[in-house]
Amino acid sequence: MPASPDSAAASQSSDSRSAAEPARTDWIAVAAVIAAGVIVSMQLGKLPPLIDALRAEFGLGLVLAGIVASSFNLVGAVIGVAAGFASDRIGGRHALGLGLLVAALGGLLGAAADSTLVLLTARLIEGLGFVLVVVAAPGLVTAAAQPRQRNLALGFWSAYMPLGVAFGMFGALLVGHLFDWRGLWLLLAGLLAVGAFAAHRLARGVDLPPARRFDAAVLKHPGPWLLAGCFACYTTQWFAIVTWIPTYLRDSGVTSETLIATGTALVVLINVIGNLSCAALMHRGLPRWLIMAVTSLAMSIFGVMSFAGSVPVLGKIGLAMVTTGIGGMLPAAVLASVPEHVRERSQIATVNGVVVQLLNIGSFVGPPGLAALVARFGGWSEGRWLLLGAGAIGCGLALALRFLASPKSPQP
Repeated sequence: MPASPDSAAASQSSDSRSAAEPARTDWIAVAAVIAAGVIVSMQLGKLPPLIDALRAEFGLGLVLAGIVASSFNLVGAVIGVAAGFASDRIGGRHALGLGLLVAALGGLLGAAADSTLVLLTARLIEGLGFVLVVVAAPGLVTAAAQPRQRNLALGFWSAYMPLGVAFGMFGALLVGHLFDWRGLWLLLAGLLAVGAFAAHRLARGVDLPPARRFDAAVLKHPGPWLLAGCFACYTTQWFAIVTWIPTYLRDSGVTSETLIATGTALVVLINVIGNLSCAALMHRGLPRWLIMAVTSLAMSIFGVMSFAGSVPVLGKIGLAMVTTGIGGMLPAAVLASVPEHVRERSQIATVNGVVVQLLNIGSFVGPPGLAALVARFGGWSEGRWLLLGAGAIGCGLALALRFLASPKSPQP
């Protein structure tokens, strides 16, 4: 009996997707894309150690300084989905290079800033470049990796942010003794420009799907939104802890700025261990939804313990490290799940745009949310309600993913 036109078309589409799968993983291209993510994330980590210098030079109050710092994430919270659409249209490799160059332009403008408005504009431009890179990169990693090693490659990619933030913080502390903050901005802008050229060349052999017109159909499936919601719950907890751990340690009686800076950097950097551990676990077949559910709850429990008043200072730092270390498994699991919630690889950047938009919203909610609870009820331990609530919601969304059919699955 001859096949129907629809089934023939589906078979042809499936065959074309299979033919496009690489025979081996291009680890050079994967490493180049990860390096691009690390470099652009350094623009996020470079500011906190130098925020006092910026406040002194521009006369910034605490609130306005916070706005300058968080404006980097504001772009992603507003245009994440649109950036994903744009990346799908122009192609991931072009979007990656363009994002690095846009971030470099923002760095150059920031280095020349002579007013708060110019500085704020520069941070918004840097944020735009960041969004373009992080929505395009996972699609490139997916295309460069053979199916059996895709979870591993995407798990490695998920380490881009903690690595970049930690390197940016360490770079600011080291270079700050040699140059002023403008010198660091210029140095990192040059690094971004070099990274744009190198990443574009090293990833040129990746077999990408053809650019397509905007297709919003993928956004009608609940999978992308559940994944993005899990990530948003994670960033709510992670940014709340990372943002306030220095202040919390000072309020707990720590007077050594070296201990505070080292402890904060370790809390950020330990996240990479979770990323890499999750990559290994997924490679061995552990269900991604289970990793997300357990991670969400574990972050809540250990996060609450880290803010408990009865815990000694070193214990607070240790528990915060455990929290972010375990938490690092969630980004890896979410990003590795994205390809399972699209019909075609050309839609990956669109779904990553959803993830980026919601994770940036979570990063906005976390720090002020925890601060509001502490201010309202008068103690750091009261921040537990934010951590517990975000963890419970994240766990629920992960369990919903367990029973959700992939859009690639045959429909009943």
